[in-house]
Amino acid sequence: MGALTDVGEQALVEDEALSIPAVLNATVVFRPQIQNQKTSTSTTSGSTTTKTISYGDQVVLIGGRIGPNAGAFVELGGGAFGNHQLFTSFDLGGVKAGLNYYNTGFGEDAGLQLGNVWGQHGAMMGMRSVSANQKLFKGEALGGGQFAGLAAWAGNDMGAIQIGLVVPSDGTTFGGNFADPTVPPAQQTANDIQISTWKAAPMIRAQGFFDVGGMSAEVGAIFVSGNVGDALGTGGSALNNVNTLFAAGTQAKLKRWGLEAALEGEMGDTQFGVYADYASAAKSSGNSVNLYNGFNAARQSKTVNGWSIRGTVKPVHNLVLGLGYGQLKRGLTGDVTNKTLHVAAEYEFYQNFVVALTYTDEKGVGFVNGATTKTTLLDIEALL
Repeated sequence: MGALTDVGEQALVEDEALSIPAVLNATVVFRPQIQNQKTSTSTTSGSTTTKTISYGDQVVLIGGRIGPNAGAFVELGGGAFGNHQLFTSFDLGGVKAGLNYYNTGFGEDAGLQLGNVWGQHGAMMGMRSVSANQKLFKGEALGGGQFAGLAAWAGNDMGAIQIGLVVPSDGTTFGGNFADPTVPPAQQTANDIQISTWKAAPMIRAQGFFDVGGMSAEVGAIFVSGNVGDALGTGGSALNNVNTLFAAGTQAKLKRWGLEAALEGEMGDTQFGVYADYASAAKSSGNSVNLYNGFNAARQSKTVNGWSIRGTVKPVHNLVLGLGYGQLKRGLTGDVTNKTLHVAAEYEFYQNFVVALTYTDEKGVGFVNGATTKTTLLDIEALL
């Protein structure tokens, strides 16, 4: 809640228009990743398997203070998406409050993320990969899980609430036209799906923090519901024009809700955490398409829902182990459930240098029966 302003007193400067801390108050994180991935698809005519070794998310993260009441975060690399956040924080006595802007892949609630279940703080050892809420917002059809938003918030040690407006974003422009991900990349164009003047959907996020027998507990909820634009029809290549879900007059909406719970504490010298969540996205009806429910017309006819549970344990001061499972069920002919098992270990060489090794087994990839992806990832994080 401090908007990255909590470290460093104001420095003495000649020009009062400047805002410089007496000590350096910026954080730079270097994070390379290497992954080994095996993908298998089984059909009635046989099965195919592909194996790849590649770099994962190669990014540099920078966060720091702008002024007494403002801070910023930016993620460089990791593709074309421009991940950035601008925070403000004002002390109002027993409560802090602010207005935050974000254009990010961390989720609709990225203005103020205080939980560890999904989003930015769920990234430890990649454990958020099993989260139902993470899977749901990352499956948002047009922005591919990227959102631009503006949120007002207030909170203290007992809880926090934020109310904002969110819209799908491609990282460089939001509220514009989008490529159609249902066709091969070589056949996509930037204006496959053309939307009229975009609107933003209301978002409400609430969290409460409690002490339970000497342990820290957190419960929270998120609600997103609103029309984000009206389709003008599909453009681009002739092949892309078959996407009738976005024919002229179709209304695009964001409509979902989710719950989360977490418990963190110690047993003797061992630290542990348990995390769970539930997520649901409404079905589409008539000429109204819920962007959380995919592009396939068959998927639109039923509600999407899922859950996850995971745990971490720190048996010694420099080793963390994690195990999690989650599933998300989409309404298709015969229904398809995406199931994810995640196993992880992280070793802390220094307080500012950790290396994690994770293994993810995902079945029903892309909500296709018989599609399985197994990923081993080496994640290195160094605080400079």
